Amino acid sequence: MIKKINVVGIQLDNYTVREMIMNVERMLSDNIFECIQEVDMDTLSLASNDEQVKEMLDSLTYTIISDVGILRAAGVETMQRKHEIEEHDFFFELLKRIERNHKTVFLLANKSENITWIEEIISNEFPKVQVVGKIAIDEAVCGEAVVNDINAETPDVIISTMPSPIQEHFLCENKDKLSTNLWYGMGDGRFDKKNRGLLGKILNCIKISRLAKNINEYEEQEEK
Repeated sequence: MIKKINVVGIQLDNYTVREMIMNVERMLSDNIFECIQEVDMDTLSLASNDEQVKEMLDSLTYTIISDVGILRAAGVETMQRKHEIEEHDFFFELLKRIERNHKTVFLLANKSENITWIEEIISNEFPKVQVVGKIAIDEAVCGEAVVNDINAETPDVIISTMPSPIQEHFLCENKDKLSTNLWYGMGDGRFDKKNRGLLGKILNCIKISRLAKNINEYEEQEEK
């Protein structure tokens, strides 16, 4: 299995969930700030036009591919990775490790509803996880106030459910100010993407075709 893939100039990690969780275990035991983020086709599209988004993707410790379409467009899809991505295995395995290692969590979102749905999952599936704080940026005074609220709790892990490019912009502007061990940017996607109906499937196929075309054009340009 190919562990790293280059998608239109952006290096993405393609580790199995087991391999990535081993990396996370190491990160949680280290006393340094590291960042991981889930990446889908929409994020890649934004990165081609938004320099801050591309900068943040390039600077992440690890990327988590959250869209099977990326692997399909790059021609590296496998049944194992398809299953892991569609079932959101990384998210659930990460929360298991957070619960097992008694790590504290701070929830960050752009809207209250995006905090509500992740809170419900954590309380139902991982009741022993200690959520020490939460904040929706649309309700905050400014970025500095958000950082102060987070640092007051000194959480082990920040889980961000902000969408791109809000997530990348916030991290780019504030990563050097955050008192935490691990940033996990999971985006605002729900866990029901498999049930988007016929229109959703058609639009997804279009995105995959466009991404595959962009990948081919990029590779041809690089060969010149």
